[in-house]
Amino acid sequence: MTETGERVLNALTPAQRSELGWSLKNLCYGAWTTEPQRAIAAADALRSLVDASSPDEVDALADWTAGIAALIRGEMADADARFVDAASGFRALGQDHHAAETQVPRIMALAMLGAHAKAASCAEATQRTFVALGDTVAAGKVSLNLGSLRLRQDDFAEAARHYREAAVLFARAGDRQHSVMADIGLADALTALGDFDEAMRIYARATMRAETHGLPVLEAMIQESVGLLELARGRYRAALAGFESSRRAYETLGMPQQLAIAEKQLADAYLELHLLPEAIKLFDRALDEFRTLDMPDDLAWTLAQRGRALLFAGNVGDAGDSLIAAGEAFGRSENAVGGAAVLLARAELELLAGHPDKALELAAKSELQFEKALLPDRVVRAAAVRAESLLGLDRNDEARALFAATLDRARELQLLAMQVRCLTGQGAAASEANDATAARDALSAAIELFEQMRQTLPGDEIRSAFLTDHLRPYRLLLTLTLDELPELAPPESAAQVLRQLDRLRARSLGERMAQSRPDDPAHGNTITAGLRARLNWLYRRVRRLEEEGSPSATLAAELRDTEHELLESTRRDRLAGIVSAAGARPHRVPGASTASGCEGVAGGDGDGLDLAFLQSALGADDALIEYGVNGDELIACIVRRSGVTLARRIAHWPDVVAAVRAVRFQLDTLRHGAEQVLRHLPVLTRRVETQLRVLHDMIWAPIAVHVDHATRIMIVPHGPLGSLPFSALRDGDTPLSMKHQLFSMPSARIAAIGLAMQPLAPSRAVVLGDSTRLPHAATEATTVAGLYPGAKVLVGDRATIESLTVNIRGADVVHLACHAQYRSDNPMFSALHLADGALTVEMAESLSLGAGTVVLSACETALAEQESGDEMVGLVRAFLLAGAARVLASLWPVDDRTTSIFMARFHRELSQGVDPGVALQRAQCEMRQTHPHPYYWAAFALHGRW
Repeated sequence: MTETGERVLNALTPAQRSELGWSLKNLCYGAWTTEPQRAIAAADALRSLVDASSPDEVDALADWTAGIAALIRGEMADADARFVDAASGFRALGQDHHAAETQVPRIMALAMLGAHAKAASCAEATQRTFVALGDTVAAGKVSLNLGSLRLRQDDFAEAARHYREAAVLFARAGDRQHSVMADIGLADALTALGDFDEAMRIYARATMRAETHGLPVLEAMIQESVGLLELARGRYRAALAGFESSRRAYETLGMPQQLAIAEKQLADAYLELHLLPEAIKLFDRALDEFRTLDMPDDLAWTLAQRGRALLFAGNVGDAGDSLIAAGEAFGRSENAVGGAAVLLARAELELLAGHPDKALELAAKSELQFEKALLPDRVVRAAAVRAESLLGLDRNDEARALFAATLDRARELQLLAMQVRCLTGQGAAASEANDATAARDALSAAIELFEQMRQTLPGDEIRSAFLTDHLRPYRLLLTLTLDELPELAPPESAAQVLRQLDRLRARSLGERMAQSRPDDPAHGNTITAGLRARLNWLYRRVRRLEEEGSPSATLAAELRDTEHELLESTRRDRLAGIVSAAGARPHRVPGASTASGCEGVAGGDGDGLDLAFLQSALGADDALIEYGVNGDELIACIVRRSGVTLARRIAHWPDVVAAVRAVRFQLDTLRHGAEQVLRHLPVLTRRVETQLRVLHDMIWAPIAVHVDHATRIMIVPHGPLGSLPFSALRDGDTPLSMKHQLFSMPSARIAAIGLAMQPLAPSRAVVLGDSTRLPHAATEATTVAGLYPGAKVLVGDRATIESLTVNIRGADVVHLACHAQYRSDNPMFSALHLADGALTVEMAESLSLGAGTVVLSACETALAEQESGDEMVGLVRAFLLAGAARVLASLWPVDDRTTSIFMARFHRELSQGVDPGVALQRAQCEMRQTHPHPYYWAAFALHGRW
């Protein structure tokens, strides 16, 4: 306080201090739900009035407002103590009404501390005082806090009763702000009780009133609450937008307690969407916040949800520990609903562990608890787990009946995710009973509903994660289709199998490539720009320390954390953009829901494969082979202009996997340089060629009759086949590269998209070579650039991310010779390391490329993290998304010197107008003459169109 301010305060009479104190108290209360930081400032100002000469009334007022400030800051124990002191001060002055008023917010503080019995006792005593004094508004506030107390105890029916009581009292008194709060609480309770439509009606009314009267805190609370409702119904897009919108509002308003809860709820949504690493990180962060803020109820629920996330991520040990801790916390607070949630999570754990008998027992117990608590959506979830347990115990008839009953209830409640789960279970049960018609109907319905849900999700990484958690109906339907086919399937049946196979292949990549606009917001956000700058510094620093032989674990950990923060920041910008793009908040209630209950769906995308176009785009000498697996059976669909052929029982899949590993083992013998094994090179060459013949006989020979006369072949691999050098497979002594031009494709759908492109002829080249870690890279770049008149050469200190980004626009040939790193721990940060930092997958996706050829002359640039839904995440995918028609990339660490020779040969052909497939074929042939081991000549493969 300034010297002038102190003189003014000292000049105030006791009566003037009291008058000013009441004004500041009223200001604090008035700003509590509109401008929280202003309320804190008022409390601080009131505290400055207190000194040895101030009236006792001012002391009590200061304690009262200090309690409000502590509530806003999330300091619940301090708030409780302040309110107790304030009440004592007013009682000493004979002001019982004011003493009772201080206990209204105290109820909230006690509830947040988990002191439920103490909070209830405080509320009842305070309620009696107000009733005796005839204060309707104050009595309503107590009812409001009693509702919140019961809500935190998961006693939703009793909470609804208190909120209704509060709403009536506030309506009588004309208190709009607290009336809106009562509406929010009532709708929250109704959501938990499964009355979603009525809850949404009340939220809409509360939203309108909060906006009209300028109540931003209450607006944020409504957004958060609607997010929870939409999450329960499986409307994930609206849920994510609601959580992020409310989270940003709480952050702006300076409300750490509500901010921590919103972060946890966003983690809940990530868990439902199977974004498991992201969910676990947010749960861990929430646990720290709830411990700091002393919020035991929220801590218990976070432990339970974290346990489920760890369980689905395969970390069974830590999952069990987290669930035990959650169970103990719920036991201490006597929260039966929380205990039931832990039982259900344990049932899911047992089911995944292959113990359906134990899962059945636990699920049944949790279901009973949820029924007692009148929580229908949780009853449905428990019943679904119980039905899955019955199916696992071969009690098929019981499982079918329970799935049917649970599906009906899920439809009544509009629980979309549970509908998909029950339909999938019905399909599996019907399939086990050999009821093919019922199985097909149920599985098709599950897939159709799932596709509608998936199409509303923002961001391809969210859609990809969600797909990996819902593969079962697709696989069961594929098995059903194959089981019904004759030995020689007619072309129309083969086409049906191809569509089903391709539906699981690179779905998000195909959707992104088919879009006319980017899926994500622009990368101009100042926060993300700062994170990228920090990352580049970390990449350079970590690399320098590694080269000096003194790596830093601290910096490496910071690098990983910053990578996660960048991805999360980008994701949240996208979520926030949902609202602004739509021009309205996500909690606006539509006039009527669609039949499926999915918002914003204009029809699913079907299988996305235009097979007729694909066939018409193939020449008479072209073919596409798409591999797939059904159980342990390797199958393939071969597409020619004349039709589609299905090849069954090509090989036993586990044997194929073992053979691929054997080939990779042989190739890896040269991974650290040939000098160490130079004298053994002829023997090693014969060994790897033997393994390649074995693999050829397994996966190629059975289908060779369908493609022997094809000049160009696109291959859509399955699983580990994506790491296989198909060009080196040997028919006797002849590698496939001598017979065919081979191209790798992520899916048949993407093949059709690629063939629809008009590829650019090689005329404008941009060539980059960074010799910081690869001595021959700059020389290679200079040699390649010399083959293209007017090529832009970026070497030395010009081999930077910025230079590449500026010069790459409009180029039809891009050659990047540099060090690369494949990151299996975080594929989005696999990178090409340039002079000034790392060009990551995440950054490369945003480059603006023409439909030309990109050459990644670096190590392991073709490797990608393959999710169970066949979504390959890596550098090739990034450059295809950036617009390239094709990408030449490597399957293993390549030798710097021989790669320079290989690339000179490839570009010599390409620069003269030779097709890329032919150019690669000729470069491989020449290299094989001098370096017969496939390690040298078969590392590079073309990805994309010919």
